[in-house]
Amino acid sequence: MSLLFKNTIRKFKIYRIQIFIVISIIVLLLLLLIQIRWISRARSLNEEQFNHRVGLALHESVDEFTKDQESCEKMRECMSKSKYNASDSELLKMEVSRLDSIIHQQFKNYQIQSPYTIEVLSTADEQPKSKCFYYSLRKALSHDKAILNVYFQKREKNLMDSMGSMFICSLILILILCTFFGITVFSLINDKKILGRTTDLINNIAHEFKTPMATISLASGMLKRNKIHADPDQVVHYSSMIFSENNRLKSQVDQLLKLACMERGELQLNSDQINLHSLLKECSDFISVQLAEREGTITYRLNAENDMVCGDKDLLQNVLLNLLDNAVKYSESKPEIEVETKNTNGDLYIAVTDKGIGMTKEEQKHVFDRYYRAPTGDLHDVKGFGIGLSYSKMIIDSHKGSINVLSKRNSGSTFTIVLPSI
Repeated sequence: MSLLFKNTIRKFKIYRIQIFIVISIIVLLLLLLIQIRWISRARSLNEEQFNHRVGLALHESVDEFTKDQESCEKMRECMSKSKYNASDSELLKMEVSRLDSIIHQQFKNYQIQSPYTIEVLSTADEQPKSKCFYYSLRKALSHDKAILNVYFQKREKNLMDSMGSMFICSLILILILCTFFGITVFSLINDKKILGRTTDLINNIAHEFKTPMATISLASGMLKRNKIHADPDQVVHYSSMIFSENNRLKSQVDQLLKLACMERGELQLNSDQINLHSLLKECSDFISVQLAEREGTITYRLNAENDMVCGDKDLLQNVLLNLLDNAVKYSESKPEIEVETKNTNGDLYIAVTDKGIGMTKEEQKHVFDRYYRAPTGDLHDVKGFGIGLSYSKMIIDSHKGSINVLSKRNSGSTFTIVLPSI
């Protein structure tokens, strides 16, 4: 029993957010059902009250009409005839109009404001229509089958209107509750994803920092040995290792700090006039050693006649380096990279294509998300924080440009950048 309890607690901790969401949805649905039931009940009660008031008003109207014996007699004589002549019809219409004025006054007394029409039927007339109020005129006309019919136009609408602001406010509050609950759930799910990616980022940072720190520690320890001092070449070698790894750490820290500044909107951009073709050549020099180790190649198709853009050279260089570096890292064999530029509608178009492992459509949807790292299949040596592409997108967006990807699993990827030309 103790083991079962512990397993239950452990599973609850793992799936507590999902459990809370499900419970909240169930409670919200129950609340909605209760609210709908309450509105329906309120409508039924409102209709019952309306019917009751109409019945009282008609009763008092017929009683008042009955007091005028002369009018009752005239109406009785007209309705007893099998055929009406013109004078009979006119007389009956006048008496019905008089009855209508009495009903109108009684409706006003009972606060019944819905528009209506009336008719008086005898045994020779057709049966009363559906959904109408009818009241016997036997007492007034001494006629067993004489019936007063009252028809209300737009009865359903009037019933809803009579509920007034109560119904409208309830409906608005339900919609607001559903909207904010949906926003809260989506925000919670999104925050959970970011939290998971943040955890991965911390793990990646620890792993990435651990390697150069270990190298620096090892090189520093070697420099402390007396026999190393006697060999200047060894001193230079270990000093170069420390310098190189220190620069690597500095570059990683700078990237993280710049990303944080950009997210807060605090990073100031320089406005340099940049020759993109020259910048691409510089970037290729930076990764030449890495490319040579993998026996890779870069092919340039620089077709843009105007390759001048305005922006921050260092930041744009980081973007291009990141794309080229990814093209090398995510190639399983010898990297084959193609860089193309061209002018389109006054903009500079830059495309970096590789023949690497590629991405699925689902991965492409999230590849520019913060801290997202696409699965690399059998590759386990791909290093990075998972911030390079989100960082690149923020830089390109800040330059009023756009960056997109087109990829297919095991067929490579093409990253395209569009920047305004000058």
